Amino acid sequence: MRKGLASTFFLLAGMAMTFAIPMNLSKGDYQKLLDKSLLSKGNNARLKAVISKMEKGEEVYIACLGGSVTEGECGGDYHQGYAYQFFDKLSQTYAKKTKGANLHFDGAGLSGTPSTLGLVRYQSDVVDVLGHVPDLLVIEFAVNDSGDFFCQRGFEALIRDALIQNDDTAVIALFSDAKSYKNQQPNMIPIARHYSLPMISIQDAVENSGVAVDENLFFNDYVHPKPAGHEVMADALMNLLAVTKKAAADEKNALPAECLKNPSLSGLKRILGDDENVKISAGAFNKNDAQTQSLKKTNKGNFPQNWYRSSRSKGDSFKMDIECRSLILVYKVQGSWLSEKFGKAEVYVDGKLFATYDGGAKNGWNNCESRLIIDEKEAKKHTVEVKMAQGDEDKGFTIVAMGYVK
Repeated sequence: MRKGLASTFFLLAGMAMTFAIPMNLSKGDYQKLLDKSLLSKGNNARLKAVISKMEKGEEVYIACLGGSVTEGECGGDYHQGYAYQFFDKLSQTYAKKTKGANLHFDGAGLSGTPSTLGLVRYQSDVVDVLGHVPDLLVIEFAVNDSGDFFCQRGFEALIRDALIQNDDTAVIALFSDAKSYKNQQPNMIPIARHYSLPMISIQDAVENSGVAVDENLFFNDYVHPKPAGHEVMADALMNLLAVTKKAAADEKNALPAECLKNPSLSGLKRILGDDENVKISAGAFNKNDAQTQSLKKTNKGNFPQNWYRSSRSKGDSFKMDIECRSLILVYKVQGSWLSEKFGKAEVYVDGKLFATYDGGAKNGWNNCESRLIIDEKEAKKHTVEVKMAQGDEDKGFTIVAMGYVK
């Protein structure tokens, strides 16, 4: 039994599965909390099929994609995060015969990242890591997204692209909670409902269930749960599966013909170099930054291929000819503890200054910032240029990643 959990066990949603109750809650109160977390059962056809595959011992690929909560930030070992606890519980409950050997898991959380960066990362950080499209995909960005239209479109494109890539993928929208601010579930719910997704709201469970939840037992800080709080999140997901298993099967819903949020970012392709639509002349941005944002599970930079201009570099600006209708640029905000100084870079689109981004902003921690720099209804040919701002020529800057929609 994990440290800090009560010794009481309970039957989850009436199913024959027993888990320890965290945070000193009674069995009745805990089930009430989990019931409140189930914001929507959604269309259950895909999720029931995944449960059946697990129980039959078939190969099942599972991923959780999100920010630091998904990465396992909890004041303890990251394996105590909800994603890893959820996978452990799945193995114990639905893959007993194989001892979980038929289940393949990817915890694809990265601190501080919103849906828009999750969209850029999806292929490389989920599909490529698993070596397979996921059968079950949990998406958690409710405490990272800003709520603006860009994030809403990124959230929808993630869902849509996952379903386009594999129409059998069961997608769950998970809305985490924050101690000091409201999450973005009001902006995400209409999108998830458009695709008939099951939805889990930890905010509703903690704040609106009628159960007195001790925030000091749930939260480690202003947004990240303690291991016990992560246990609640994992059990909320397991409760959804238990309810789904008991329910009559729905007829599988079709992918909506139209996006809810337009123009759509669906179909985004990550730029890793030249292709039929992209031609790059890196100029002074021709180095590789080895100190990009790292993953807890690997302790390695998550963006090994990037365009880095060191503070000692001299030469031309970064130039790219691209045919697209949308382009996302991701840049690094240098860790404030590092000796090399990063500065401001100007981004030009078709010869006009679009924006200036500060790679040396105060309190940076090698974190990523994603920006939509081209956004049109139809694909056109564009020229993008990135160069250091006047006065910052002796400073560094890293284009961490880019993705475009044709």
